[in-house]
Amino acid sequence: MSRPQNEIGTVGLALSGGAVRGAAQIGAIAVLEENSVPIHIVSGTSAGAAVGALYAAGTSTGEMMDFMSQLSWPKTTHFEGWKKLGLFSTNPFRDRLRHAIDDATFADLEKQLVVVACDVLSGDRVLLTEGDVVTAIGASTAIPGLFTPVEYEDRLLIDGGIVDNYPVTAPYEAGAEVVIGIDIGAHPGQHAPSNFIDMLIASMEVRNKSTGVRVADVDIEPDVREFSSFDFDSISEMYERGRQAAEAAMPEIEQLLSA
Repeated sequence: MSRPQNEIGTVGLALSGGAVRGAAQIGAIAVLEENSVPIHIVSGTSAGAAVGALYAAGTSTGEMMDFMSQLSWPKTTHFEGWKKLGLFSTNPFRDRLRHAIDDATFADLEKQLVVVACDVLSGDRVLLTEGDVVTAIGASTAIPGLFTPVEYEDRLLIDGGIVDNYPVTAPYEAGAEVVIGIDIGAHPGQHAPSNFIDMLIASMEVRNKSTGVRVADVDIEPDVREFSSFDFDSISEMYERGRQAAEAAMPEIEQLLSA
């Protein structure tokens, strides 16, 4: 299926937010790689930003799943206290990610990466494309009220899902000619929120559905609606759901890339 890059053009991959359900995106990426689908630009919001950073750094899908399997709430967060801007810091998660991608900057990555965050002071959508990758991921995953926001230059950055949970326009803005998206929030929620964390994320997803723009050339939509946002015990099943969705989308992707 692969052709010379100058015939295919520049292909972007957009990864939505969705917490640990990002494991489904890893499954979908595995299918894209098995079918030699060329990806040149990766955009991601929140969990999609973390998966996108690992992918852009050249991490194999097997290594990405090993990374996911080692995560748990105590291994990803640290309680900060009630007087901070967030109840928890994500320093433990950021330390693990930094180790996984060798303290990379955006310039070190094998693929171009665009990380989406939100400036809580202005409400602006912020595209991060340079500097320290882990700092950018920390900003994009900072669920407001739950995780500590990240100070970046003169901005105070929080989870990009507030303004753009499915960043399909970002690769176009970075030069992509076609965009494939993996949206782990595409299906209506079946899993009722069981705690305030689930409730926060569900509220963000509902807001984004009413304001988001869907313009990807092909949407891969894993059905992970039955899993909670931090269901660390089900990542293998989510991975398989991602594979299934990508396999179903492959005829459309092949047609797109051969057009």
